[in-house]
Amino acid sequence: MSLFNIHIASQLSGVAAATIRAWEKRYNVLTPQRADNGHRLYSEADIEKLSILQQLTQQGLSIGKIAALSNEDLKQLLKENELTSIELFSTNDKDLIDMDALRSGIMLALSAYKLDIISHELEKVKKTLSPRDFALEVIVPLFREIGIRSMNETLSIAQEHTLTAIVQFHMGQMIAKHYVRQQLRPGLILLVAPEGELHEIGLMAACLLCIEYNVQFLFLGKDMPADAMAETINQLRPTSVLFGVTKGHEITERLTLQDYLKKLKSLLTVNVQLRVGGNIKPWVATEIKTLGVDHLPTLESLDKYLSEFR
Repeated sequence: MSLFNIHIASQLSGVAAATIRAWEKRYNVLTPQRADNGHRLYSEADIEKLSILQQLTQQGLSIGKIAALSNEDLKQLLKENELTSIELFSTNDKDLIDMDALRSGIMLALSAYKLDIISHELEKVKKTLSPRDFALEVIVPLFREIGIRSMNETLSIAQEHTLTAIVQFHMGQMIAKHYVRQQLRPGLILLVAPEGELHEIGLMAACLLCIEYNVQFLFLGKDMPADAMAETINQLRPTSVLFGVTKGHEITERLTLQDYLKKLKSLLTVNVQLRVGGNIKPWVATEIKTLGVDHLPTLESLDKYLSEFR
């Protein structure tokens, strides 16, 4: 049986370490095992319970009322509280949305800091589009536009960060609502940004694509050191790991993407497919290929890979 420290349990379940400790102290949610040094150790069942509790509390249920329930009872409660994909996507027809007008409206609202308008527009399309269409038809073009305007200096850093935060919030809501364990295909993909990479939009869009194809995934977030990543891979034994990158070559002042991947592979004790997603130079793609790491340059290429995932 695999056991995980509280840092990894937090990453895998989506529950902050401080919240885990509070839930244990106040509600006796879990009684984790202890390592020789006294540190908490969590089983896969513990992490599953934390994940379900997180989803249920986000839906408005009181942790005090559900903390003592078994994993099976929590799963049933989650199933009863979740909307079906048909209910969530009332139309699921992207032809009903003028994408150009949507992007123009969002950018215009951003220029005037009408943030409520941006949230309102994103909320509408979330109810109309599938996860795949939301990622490929809304998020990808929108952030390409942001990139162009940033280069042209017609968009301030404050505006870029503000819009990114709003979009991340809505994507997070969409991911939480549509991630249904019972529908998942075999296999597991870990989605993560390597050490030095602080952008998560591309990885969150990848989560939406995984949902579209019922691929089981764990979103581990940004800035993951190679040794911590190796520990997680060795414990979870995923089918594939996708690293989201934006910097391309030098991910920190002292570390290149190639060096990061070399160190990671030297620490692995299991076979796993490693892939890098993002815009990197052709020569970097060639170098990581020699390490046995594939490159997926766009979300469209990731979409094709996930559609054929086994």
